[in-house]
Amino acid sequence: MRYVTRFLSLALAVLAVTGLAHGADGGMLKMRFTQSGNTSSSWPLYVADQKKFFEKNGVQVEVIIIRGATNVVRAVLSETIPIGRINPDYVIGAAEKGAKVKIVAANMEKIPYDIYARPEIKTGADLKGKTLGVSTLTGGTTLMVHEVLEKAYKLKENDYKLLVVGTSPERYAALKGGSVQASFMGPPFTFRAAKDGFRKLANFHEYLGPILFTTDFAHANYLKANRSEIVRYLKAMVEATRWLYDPKNKEEAISIHMKVLKSTRESADDDYKYLVQDRSQGGLVSKVSMIRRWSFVLRKVFIKEGKFARLPNTSIAPTLKRH
Repeated sequence: MRYVTRFLSLALAVLAVTGLAHGADGGMLKMRFTQSGNTSSSWPLYVADQKKFFEKNGVQVEVIIIRGATNVVRAVLSETIPIGRINPDYVIGAAEKGAKVKIVAANMEKIPYDIYARPEIKTGADLKGKTLGVSTLTGGTTLMVHEVLEKAYKLKENDYKLLVVGTSPERYAALKGGSVQASFMGPPFTFRAAKDGFRKLANFHEYLGPILFTTDFAHANYLKANRSEIVRYLKAMVEATRWLYDPKNKEEAISIHMKVLKSTRESADDDYKYLVQDRSQGGLVSKVSMIRRWSFVLRKVFIKEGKFARLPNTSIAPTLKRH
């Protein structure tokens, strides 16, 4: 099980097949996967592509970028793209409304979010009466913002206002444009914010500890019909994740980061230190981090415990363990 858990880490992706077809290149399976943007949290995905781990395991991956978390969910619910990656709040919310979705993978337990504010905000106490950019008004991540600000600056929820502006790219743009005075974001936007003179107020991990970051989720119909394809994909991602965490591959991993994300050496180094080197468990996602994430969701969404217990799909794990 350790082998499986190691894979369910950092930037695990499961990729969908839409009208599963065999290419002309020896039966290669063509697979599609959606996420809301290309960021450093998908590093193993880029490694699997650049190092040809996908090709080795018989899959050709097409990554579809769909801006906006709700649009990613809609794509999966409509079976346009059966599998995607997003904040688990959205998946649980969809399941509560009756959607046929299953969580198939966990992704990072060190939430890479910092709260940044405009230069005129000298300390968290200055956020009283100001507006913070968030992704949802009631989701688990927003509850984390409340907890971080309360622990760091003793601020209560009614001390500041919230404005829904979207995911990290949109939140950074809103902060830079002045429509919000503070927001939370992950790499590479944290590094951009620091360089642009915005003030870092708090780090999520410092105040909250290990919490599951994102999950990969799939339409139940796809899971039922394409189990063998998922296993092939997961095998490729296991190799990619192990490769990324091997220190001897650091320089090549940074080169892949710079090539795919068009990043600078400095930002790639920063990402490597934060997302790979500083992760003492080598990418493991613990049960504690999952429970902590569910607790934030359950506080506000009030999911029935029995219904939520059926969301994760663990039936693939024994198959992976044999590989």
